[in-house]
Amino acid sequence: MRKREFNYQALIGEGNPLLRYPELKEAAVDEFALKRYEDASLNDILRKAGMSKGSFYHHFGDKFGLYLAMIDIIAQKKLSFFYPLMERQLDTNDFFGTLKALMRATAEFMLVDERLHHLSNRLMEESDDFRSRLYSFFGVDYYQAFNAWVYQAVQSGQVNSRFPPEFVVRIVEIMFANIHKLISNGEPEHLLQTAYQVVDLIQYGISKGES
Repeated sequence: MRKREFNYQALIGEGNPLLRYPELKEAAVDEFALKRYEDASLNDILRKAGMSKGSFYHHFGDKFGLYLAMIDIIAQKKLSFFYPLMERQLDTNDFFGTLKALMRATAEFMLVDERLHHLSNRLMEESDDFRSRLYSFFGVDYYQAFNAWVYQAVQSGQVNSRFPPEFVVRIVEIMFANIHKLISNGEPEHLLQTAYQVVDLIQYGISKGES
């Protein structure tokens, strides 16, 4: 008998079953925030959540389904922070000003839920193929949109063309993922000031320049 194909699309939106299983959600966030997808243990997650494998596979299909449902929850939380800037089309005429707006949104999201912030950063460590598969369920590939925005900034001369666009993308990703390592306290204004200083460092460098 042929195994039925699981409908991953049913895991996204208001019907997301992870919303009905808070213990599973907490266990999944704890595991995936610390480990890459391939290294995360589904058995450990289910044991911590107190959920049977039969019930899990019925609702989520497999580990990818659980990860997809979890990223959907993160995406919904980010809608009021980071994603609206992406959906409205990033300003291609003011790369660094828009970058500061994205940094501000990221900092605000981190202040609301630091664990989910770290988990979303962990996603950046996954392979391009994995991320492409994941994003394909959401209709909009924010990763590709971000890449295109950086490429346009290089082509328009806002970013020095001696730096490959792929390198610039990685530097910006690292910056977003590690802002928390540069702050000594969680005060919002201090966090935002640090975020803006990082953008200024990328834009102007650290050399004194010609006098």
